Amino acid sequence: MDEKYIAGVDIGGTWVRVAVCTADLNENNIKKRIVRTLKETKYSISNSVCEIFSELLSENNIDQSQILGMGIATAGPLNMEKGEVFNNANLGFRVIPLKKPIKTKFPEIPTYFINDAIAGVLGVHFFEAEDEEKDNLVYISMSTGIGGGAICGGHLLLGKEGNAAEIGHALVEPRSTAKCNCGAYGCWEAYSSGTGVRNRTLDAINDGILNAEQLLEIVDKEKSKITAKEVFQAARNGDELSKKIVDDCIFYSKIGIGLVNSFYDCTSIFFGGAMMKDKEQIIPPLIEQFEKDPIRFTVNHPPNIKLTRYQEEIGLRGALALVKYNIEKNKIIF
Repeated sequence: MDEKYIAGVDIGGTWVRVAVCTADLNENNIKKRIVRTLKETKYSISNSVCEIFSELLSENNIDQSQILGMGIATAGPLNMEKGEVFNNANLGFRVIPLKKPIKTKFPEIPTYFINDAIAGVLGVHFFEAEDEEKDNLVYISMSTGIGGGAICGGHLLLGKEGNAAEIGHALVEPRSTAKCNCGAYGCWEAYSSGTGVRNRTLDAINDGILNAEQLLEIVDKEKSKITAKEVFQAARNGDELSKKIVDDCIFYSKIGIGLVNSFYDCTSIFFGGAMMKDKEQIIPPLIEQFEKDPIRFTVNHPPNIKLTRYQEEIGLRGALALVKYNIEKNKIIF
């Protein structure tokens, strides 16, 4: 019972991940579980977290008293103080309480809340960034939605409620008819997230202007089966419509990166999230743009563009790091 542990939770639009690890965050000691994000009621997610966490404790013979704290990273926007998601686009409900139901089940465990993409930059900072990158670092998640986290001048940017880097809702196309799940038009997320790619593809198929024969063959002509995965696959096969959607995804990502670098003046940007399963189509043209002609999109010296080696688990690792940094009073967050 002497060993102490840290718990981490990452809540995304598609998956919920829960982990426990020894307090030193030795990655060999991370025990984790992943389940689909339930969206039946506004309490479905908190119930899932409590259930999975209880199972992890039981399976690893860990008592609640051994847990130093639980970091909870969630798709936002997030009120960090209340531990409540609001105006959410991808979790099924606009307002989702997390702190109250989780604390009811585990009242003795300190809880720390953070936007999931901001958790991502903490995960990169602790687990993989080089020393020269750590003080000016950005993480961008391209997944169900698009989110970001930024460290500037050695300090994590949080904002008044914890949503300082909601970069996915940056306006990249002022006259756009592409509606984001947040309710606005022309967001970066509406063009380059998994949801955005799917929605724009379906709209384009209905318009009937571009040929989508190869894409429709992949899904056996059942449009309901189309996801970003099939769109990128069809683009590789030369499908006219899919190539246009992928080209737009990359172009608007260039705009997004340019805005991020102009605002945060970062040394490096790390990418992660489910969209990176098609990284060969996304990352090389972004790197080429900012190596050869950065001024088209950013006034500052361009950043290094990298992939996190932890891919979809970086938010979970950031949730673990959040607890460790709070315990240690790390200057990054204090």
